Amino acid sequence: MDYENLLLTIKTDDRSIEARFDFPAKTGPQPCVILCHPHPKYGGNMYNNVLNEISSKLVRSGVGTLRFNYRGVGMSTGETEGGTGEISDSITVAEFASKSNLIDGSRLGIAGYSFGAWMALEVNKQKNFIKALASISCSQNKLSSHSTMEIVQPKLLMLGDRDHDFPVAQFQFLSSRFQGDAIIEIISQADHFFKGKESIVGEIVSDFFASRL
Repeated sequence: MDYENLLLTIKTDDRSIEARFDFPAKTGPQPCVILCHPHPKYGGNMYNNVLNEISSKLVRSGVGTLRFNYRGVGMSTGETEGGTGEISDSITVAEFASKSNLIDGSRLGIAGYSFGAWMALEVNKQKNFIKALASISCSQNKLSSHSTMEIVQPKLLMLGDRDHDFPVAQFQFLSSRFQGDAIIEIISQADHFFKGKESIVGEIVSDFFASRL
């Protein structure tokens, strides 16, 4: 499938957010998944290896992706905060996506990897227009704090079985606390960074959203 991309600047009253929209080459508004990248203080940006593969697989399946850099990363203005500010950035991008004439706001999902998984969970908590959610390698404490919340949207929860910060048994326990449509995926022989496993992650995430948006 042919695809196109647009480099965007999403403006707020006090800052600019660098973003990129990748989409199948077809006319009309697109179903779309917002992609939230890992922690900026540890080199995370919207061109992360895991997000690159997820975006590629989603676009090939007919779903667009909107990724972006948090404040202080790439061309996004401001300074890295490591929490509140990045949540605000994520919400700003989600609101932009829900209103954009490029995107079908009724078919909008969100996915986050590592620190970005927390961002995705926070956006989902605060914005009811998100239709499906994927959390990939979320930290143990953040997944725990969201596991008892009512999340009615379909959700995909993923972890590598060699993640250095999250024992598999604890991940399975916390994931089981999520109610409703929840898919739990544990990737064999994968650490937190999914080196060499990006294609597997991309396929699972793509299949999840393609069937729910």
